[in-house]
Amino acid sequence: MNKTEIKKQINRRFYQYVEDNFPEYDIDASEGYGRIYLIPNTGEGHEADNSIEYHQSRHELVCFNNASKKTHEDVAKMQSYISNNIIPFVTLLTV
Repeated sequence: MNKTEIKKQINRRFYQYVEDNFPEYDIDASEGYGRIYLIPNTGEGHEADNSIEYHQSRHELVCFNNASKKTHEDVAKMQSYISNNIIPFVTLLTV
């Protein structure tokens, strides 16, 4: 696999992980520029404050400092999973 294929494979696996484990987030790819937004569909009215940004080429997740504690915990879980379970596995497949 070339670098582009590797990134696409990592992204595909990450989106599947989010859909399977965090159904409260909607995946929004309308922004462009390599960014995907995970927007909570809680109906509480604070969706923008608790959204998570995922960068497709750096495979990094960020949220606002004033996001809820749950959002910060979700970011940590997602980042840990992508860094420890997805990236090493996909990289191993390319060897």
